[in-house]
Amino acid sequence: MDAHIREILKKNQINESFVKLTTHGIANEIYATPNFILRIPTDHPEANSDAYTESVAAPLAKLNGIKTPKLICFDDSFSIINKTYSIWERVHGLTLGEIDNYLQYSNTWREIGFEIGKLHINIKNCDDPNGWLDNPETFREYTKETMIKSLSNSDLNSTYILGFIEKKYTNDIYSYKKCFVHGDTNEFNFLCNENDQLLSVIDWGDAGWGDPAIDFYMIPIEVIDNVLDGYSEIAGINIDYRFIYRIIFDKIWAAIEQNQDIRGLEKNVIELERNYVKHISKTNL
Repeated sequence: MDAHIREILKKNQINESFVKLTTHGIANEIYATPNFILRIPTDHPEANSDAYTESVAAPLAKLNGIKTPKLICFDDSFSIINKTYSIWERVHGLTLGEIDNYLQYSNTWREIGFEIGKLHINIKNCDDPNGWLDNPETFREYTKETMIKSLSNSDLNSTYILGFIEKKYTNDIYSYKKCFVHGDTNEFNFLCNENDQLLSVIDWGDAGWGDPAIDFYMIPIEVIDNVLDGYSEIAGINIDYRFIYRIIFDKIWAAIEQNQDIRGLEKNVIELERNYVKHISKTNL
């Protein structure tokens, strides 16, 4: 593979040494030079389609002011290797999820909220003639009935959460205007520095049009209120009780799927519901 990497770099006039980086994802092998990142899809079934999605989504995000690396080259000619590959500017920073106390990086989380808000507000349309963007809403397979049934049959349930679902889960909660979303906002897809500043949002392989609340699905519930602080600065118009409840129900369902003790969510659910008013933009008051 090293010979192929050198050939790819030479083809793109990059005369720099490279190293292979350890990754947390399963979709790409990553090689780094001092100034560039080379991403090559793995044999994972979704890896190649993710690469095509990124080639559309990331440049669009960059064009609309979101902090993300510049795409230098996307090659699907298969002239060197039998896979696509992409070359990106390298942003030197820390992967947020690799930091031991990453939940305490409050300014970074707030800036993440602001960048997500820019994404949802700034992008109004996208040329995608080949249909390469993803459908980020496919994960949401739960219903009110399946949530209640799952909790009722579990020893890890919560009387409060059950009552919350029974009272607050209504069909109109899932009425929303689609936005352009990242689709995979887990803590390993953000780069920051030691001064608690966000440097970049990366990995756009799940991006597409969907519910803006989806971009809070992977955010740790402990920092969602902080992320909403940043989000509301630019995208407060998206925040209403339905938006907050979709975030909450997504978190409950994630906990059910991961067989977590649902009682651990009670405090966070109460705080999110109580605090949502402070995040609403003045246009919504």
